[in-house]
Amino acid sequence: MIYKLIASVIVDVLFKRPTKRNIAKIDKKFIANLKKSGEDDLADTFSRADEILSFYAPKEVYVKSFDGTVLFARYFPAPGPQDLTFVLLHGYKGSGGRNFILQFELLRKLGCNILMIDQRAHGKSGGKYITFGVKEQYDVEAWVNWLRSLNPNVSIVLYGVSMGASTALIASSIPSVSQNLSAIIADCGFTSPAEEFVNLAEFKGKKAPKKFLTESVEVVRKKADFLTTAYSTLDSVSKMNVPVLFVHGEKDKFVSPSFTVRNYEACSSPYKRLLMVPDAQHVGSFQHAPEQYTEEIKALLSRIRPS
Repeated sequence: MIYKLIASVIVDVLFKRPTKRNIAKIDKKFIANLKKSGEDDLADTFSRADEILSFYAPKEVYVKSFDGTVLFARYFPAPGPQDLTFVLLHGYKGSGGRNFILQFELLRKLGCNILMIDQRAHGKSGGKYITFGVKEQYDVEAWVNWLRSLNPNVSIVLYGVSMGASTALIASSIPSVSQNLSAIIADCGFTSPAEEFVNLAEFKGKKAPKKFLTESVEVVRKKADFLTTAYSTLDSVSKMNVPVLFVHGEKDKFVSPSFTVRNYEACSSPYKRLLMVPDAQHVGSFQHAPEQYTEEIKALLSRIRPS
């Protein structure tokens, strides 16, 4: 009984929609750490992320997902006619601005449309609980359907970080997504919610009791309405036929780099690349290796857009 009570509290801490105050606290700590490291320019860029994005006057879009949840995104059309669209999937308790502001200008210069979504239970999107890709994969399907309503021939690159990376990989198995899917960039994703939760349970060097982990699965199902064992990205990547770029920071303590290595090794794509960044922590690879990361993105695009 005590394990179920503890699990019930943890479910709300981990999965319930983060408050604006909580997100502000996360952002403040992130920016303070950058300044502490002497990276004032980066700190300034991240602190002004929403201001920078607003400058481009994105179109605000709402769609309904499979369960009626109303989802929000910002759409940045390319300067000229363009079929290629990046769908940006931010991570757990992240945002499009915090997770993609450094890459945003690169994607603009490459002449791509950009759809920057708020994941369910984040930002302006509805939803009470974050489900680590279980329901988010079908949110991706809703966004792909919206893009197809604009252009039936749209060419889509799913670009996700952390939870967004795993969501991108698993969403690739949905038929209505795969028919317009041209490539995937998966930055520091995990293999399944269940494995990531075990990883988090050992995050500070202490292993959670097996009984607690077992009973937590049922508590999550009842309270947050999803199964942590609902999917494995290993199943999806084993059937992959589009180009995939896997990225991970080797100093990531939140999502084990071994997850990305396993995804890469299981991937059946005829074109797959693995970029491991030695000095990068969680979702920090572009920050630490912008030139190398940029070249990998360009190489990926050359496979689907030779010109």
